[in-house]
Amino acid sequence: MSAAYATECRLAPSVKAGPSPIHGNGLFAIEQIRQDEVVMRLGGQLINDETLASLTPPYSSLTVEEGLHLLLDPAHPVRYGNHSCEPNLWHRDATTVIARHDINPGDELTIDYATHTGVATWTMACRCGKPRCRRTVTGNDWQLPQLQSAYGTHWSPPLLDRINAATRH
Repeated sequence: MSAAYATECRLAPSVKAGPSPIHGNGLFAIEQIRQDEVVMRLGGQLINDETLASLTPPYSSLTVEEGLHLLLDPAHPVRYGNHSCEPNLWHRDATTVIARHDINPGDELTIDYATHTGVATWTMACRCGKPRCRRTVTGNDWQLPQLQSAYGTHWSPPLLDRINAATRH
């Protein structure tokens, strides 16, 4: 049985959208954001693997349970959240995104899409430009030991379950 998920996304008042050097638009801190502060709560329409596979990009989604995804509202600014291989945000739980460390005003807010993308066939070219850039982000990146070490328990729950199951063997 699936949990209830919010249908709407929410951004902290300390966040605004604007032009991004990573890609198109991005989300930026307009005031200091402290480590562990909630930056966004994700919500949307709950869909299954088959419905997700039938969609035509672009769309934003995240895996919240095995075989279930939240399709985010395409009109909400949260859609401007860009990927980085060295992000300053990560998951507290499936839909709560928090600051990984203190974030200064003007900094772009980024998350590693691998921490919430559980579709094995999904790939994306990375444009983050960070020293540890993977160049391609995939739905199988949860299997990378360096990411498991870097993010600890800060994954969407179904991906954390996969990591825990794989490391028990």
